[in-house]
Amino acid sequence: MYSRTVDGKAHTFGVSGRLYKSNVLLYDHQTESLWSQLMDKAISGPSAGKNLNVLPSSRITWKTWQNRNPSTKVLSDDTGFYRDYSIDPYEGYYRIGSLMFPVGDVRKDMSAKEPILGVEVENHAKAYRLDWLSANPGIHNDIVGSHPVQIEVSPDGEVVAVRDIQGNALAATYSYWFAWQAFHRETDVYQQKN
Repeated sequence: MYSRTVDGKAHTFGVSGRLYKSNVLLYDHQTESLWSQLMDKAISGPSAGKNLNVLPSSRITWKTWQNRNPSTKVLSDDTGFYRDYSIDPYEGYYRIGSLMFPVGDVRKDMSAKEPILGVEVENHAKAYRLDWLSANPGIHNDIVGSHPVQIEVSPDGEVVAVRDIQGNALAATYSYWFAWQAFHRETDVYQQKN
């Protein structure tokens, strides 16, 4: 998740439909620059080279969210347009093992489409297999570069927090291995302890 403020001005973003290293590029409505999600910056257009400010966020189930925020209001899917929001348009892509578009050499640390949690602290990156995290609830203490981090996994196998040693939330990215390693070539990979 990113702040939409760039150079002190609020921007609005959309999905461009274009890919870079098989990862979707965003565009901003103000300058029509293209922005790489995994590089956190604009790669073309008037904003090329400008960075997005990454914000800590969570990707949790509705059940967990509702338990923490019981008075949350939900946006209606009655938008005036026909769309079945219960159908995931990428469902078939998740199931196939191959990539649709080339990304160059993919490191062999794990399969290309292995879902991972990526953590980056001060230009040091590390990938954690989501299947391992989900199967191992609790707090996992680790080091990214020279920085201590904690990843908290609920009893239900859900990553509910990524933070530094002081308890401050850290930004984390859910990705496929092929995309994470394409943008973080020197990434470390967490070595599971069990």
